[in-house]
Amino acid sequence: MPLPTDSRTLGDIAASAVDSYLEGLIDLFFNSNAMWIRLASKERIILDGGDRIRQPILYDRVNGASYSGLDTFDTSRRETKTVLQFDWSQYYANLTVDGRTFLKTGGAGSRVLDLVESEMETARLTLAELLGTDLFGDGTGNANKAIIGLVAAFDDGTNVATYGGVDRNAGDVQATAVQGNLNTTGGALSLALVNTAMGAATIQPHRPDLIVTTQAMWDRFWERVQPSQREPSGPGFDDLARVGFNAINFNGSAVVVDSHVASGNLWQANTDFIKLIIHRDRDFHFTGFQKPTNQDSLVGQILFAGQLVCQSPRLQVRMTGLT
Repeated sequence: MPLPTDSRTLGDIAASAVDSYLEGLIDLFFNSNAMWIRLASKERIILDGGDRIRQPILYDRVNGASYSGLDTFDTSRRETKTVLQFDWSQYYANLTVDGRTFLKTGGAGSRVLDLVESEMETARLTLAELLGTDLFGDGTGNANKAIIGLVAAFDDGTNVATYGGVDRNAGDVQATAVQGNLNTTGGALSLALVNTAMGAATIQPHRPDLIVTTQAMWDRFWERVQPSQREPSGPGFDDLARVGFNAINFNGSAVVVDSHVASGNLWQANTDFIKLIIHRDRDFHFTGFQKPTNQDSLVGQILFAGQLVCQSPRLQVRMTGLT
């Protein structure tokens, strides 16, 4: 016996289908981007809550020195850390199914499921595109509603003066701690140029582990590295290969392509100090389907709220103007 065509019943079926597809949608979303993949593999995608995001950052050492005999110690208190503060950035993907489309399912449960699956895939692509684009932004997109992306996180104060509420141009140790490495030398890509920039962001044993760039720049890497570096495997590479990302090994860092990277840009990220923090109440939360009072349709949204946080900008690099 076919299922009834009453939109309320079909809406319940559709909502249940969304819930069943949602986990798969989240997995596919995090596999859509090399940065998300790497953060997930390092368990750097974190659920949190509260009115704002607060993340500590260490910017100085406590008092200490060598001494001899009865030398006196400096026991004065020394400020060594501060807290970066960020607002939540919110995103949505809308699901609207009109009544005529429901009628065309003929009340068949399998057709409703197919319809929902198609809508969910569109929602996934929408969220992946929105967040994938804003990842490489400065947070000013869509009237300052976008996530605070890598442009802001990796800047040295030239383009983005403050990060997490800390003034990069204040001239104190706190300012130094949130200054990234912006390399605008530009020119023809060379391994030596990339290596020098990596050195500026290295404090042993910490150094960038993920390099993200354009297809054109990736091709330059491919031409210049040894064949043994073109199909790397093991820690730092298997997480990307598992979902089909081609990576090149450069000084132990995985070099990958992201279509959202602007021409001439190359990013060197130390993902040990980068987090994607997601609000626990907007973790790709589905609102459920609602029927408008003035329209023959069912409408629902998938909601996301989160923020990208870099706890050590000085261990990150952005290179621009490369050819």
